[in-house]
Amino acid sequence: MKAGDIAGQRKGLLSAGAALLWRRQEILWWVFAVNVVLGALGTLGAARTLNAALGYSLAGNQLVKGFDLGMLYELIRLPDADFLPSRFTAYACACLFAVFVLFVSGGILEVFRQDRRLNTGDFFAASGAFFWRFVRLALFMLVPFALLRFAYRDVRSWAEYLGDKAVADQVGFLILAAGIIVLGLLAVIVRVWFDIAKVRTVAENESGMWRTVWMAYDMTLHHLGTLLWIYLRISLVAAIPLLIGLLIWTKLPPTAIPATLILLEFVIVSQLAARLWQLASATAWYKQYAEALPAELACTTPQPEEVIEPIETTVVPEPDLPPLNEFETPPA
Repeated sequence: MKAGDIAGQRKGLLSAGAALLWRRQEILWWVFAVNVVLGALGTLGAARTLNAALGYSLAGNQLVKGFDLGMLYELIRLPDADFLPSRFTAYACACLFAVFVLFVSGGILEVFRQDRRLNTGDFFAASGAFFWRFVRLALFMLVPFALLRFAYRDVRSWAEYLGDKAVADQVGFLILAAGIIVLGLLAVIVRVWFDIAKVRTVAENESGMWRTVWMAYDMTLHHLGTLLWIYLRISLVAAIPLLIGLLIWTKLPPTAIPATLILLEFVIVSQLAARLWQLASATAWYKQYAEALPAELACTTPQPEEVIEPIETTVVPEPDLPPLNEFETPPA
């Protein structure tokens, strides 16, 4: 396949995933609504703590009536501000949202696979049918991510050691930056690997997760360039509104509460949309891969030669007649 054909195929899969998400955008808004509710519940305890501690102080107005990152950092360092209960609530809501996303992943992928809107019963039936399978996949996925976490710790230690030994000041920083880039690419590959495993589980109704993990690994390895390029481009698109939103957030005054709320929710929507875009693109790729697979197998699998069996014939014996004398005249 030529380079132009490969680039066009990747672009087609990227646009196909975006079109699929656009047609099924009710999933995005539904997940976003749950995120808003759990986010409000998670920050309610911290807001009450700040109001009780600094609600009547002049310096606390920067946090009660707005948000000041420097003031929040100084407040966390104070022993009088007890954020432990509110921190537990925030972590609990974050974990609950992660479990919710894991639960509805089966229904989301089923919607993407069929490319139609499912009713509530069918959606939650699909979500429940694949939930424990996805839990096992998530446990399998923790292994490579834990290895990457240990590798990051070693890279950081190595960068600090070489930075202290080297004459140039930027050696440690450059080694750490290069290590982060490499480990980031490996993390994206792991993400692609297990997304393909999820898509295959739903498409084939697979119950053996160990077999699915290795089948998805083989698919990802043979099509790594296409899949990695799709995920990297979507991640790059998602990074643009994230950086712009954070930059605008630092410039807003603390009293601009409505503008800050709208801006941060826009950032959250963009990140959720990018994640669903990746799943939709992976589903579109798997459909194309599954449709092309039988033709490839038909071309590469040798067909057995046809054996022509001989047809049995029945031989009729000739009658035993006396020999005819050539000089004898036959009777009239």
